[in-house]
Amino acid sequence: MSAIQNDPIYLLPSLYIVGLNISVASTTVLGIAPGMCRDAGNAIDMEVGYQNLQAVTLPATQFDGYIPGLLINSAINGAGGLDAGSLGASLQYAVYLIGDSRGYNPVAGIMTLTSNPLPLMPLGYDSYRLIGFIETDGSSHFVYATHKPQNMVGALEYINQPPISVLSGGTATTFTAIDLTASSAVPTTTLPNVIVTLLVTFIPAAAGDVVTFRPTGQTSGAYWTITGIAAGIAQSQYLVMIAGVGSSKPEIDYLVTSGSDAVSVSVVTWTGVSNTAYPALV
Repeated sequence: MSAIQNDPIYLLPSLYIVGLNISVASTTVLGIAPGMCRDAGNAIDMEVGYQNLQAVTLPATQFDGYIPGLLINSAINGAGGLDAGSLGASLQYAVYLIGDSRGYNPVAGIMTLTSNPLPLMPLGYDSYRLIGFIETDGSSHFVYATHKPQNMVGALEYINQPPISVLSGGTATTFTAIDLTASSAVPTTTLPNVIVTLLVTFIPAAAGDVVTFRPTGQTSGAYWTITGIAAGIAQSQYLVMIAGVGSSKPEIDYLVTSGSDAVSVSVVTWTGVSNTAYPALV
């Protein structure tokens, strides 16, 4: 059952996902199967096809006790659709479940480009969880035969202890790829949706200088950024982002404002998401 954002339910597994498999309903519509999950903050439960805090089942239970799922229509923006803009051609999208911790708005699905750190949240929604991925073909369509959904159910996170360096003192001022397979930080794979936790240390040459990251191969959407606070002072931050595929392996691109800036990156954890049996990278 749903709870307020600051009232965790301790008896359920941390950050679990049950059900919520993604399917292709049409060339522009996705389906989300019944199920439930914890939100990314591990504070509330979000249900599809089950009763919420107000004992309301959304979507409504249909004939013979049939539990329906949700639909995401890419032709609309907001809850139940694409977070912003129009569906693009040959692009990777992340699929999220979103909820309202107060219980006023129903749980819904939403899509966003994998280059975006998070979906643009509709008014009234404050909770989210990544549940899978989908990509489009050259006609801006979902085509199951060639672009199967990739679900997070059963995905396993692997930890590098200690974190493995993949970039030391980078100074590139144009987008440059970082090979995430360096020193076996991430296994070599052509899966397009490897999720990595990165430890980034940025030394700006001047306050306000920025280091920017994006999935390799994706040139639209918002990007991950860290802004320098003081010249010459190292600052560290963890980032969780989705890698792209470059040279048949997982990569991300980075750039800095000035050639006098320096950035170092280590891989802390990685998760590979496949549309077949998991794990697919080991």
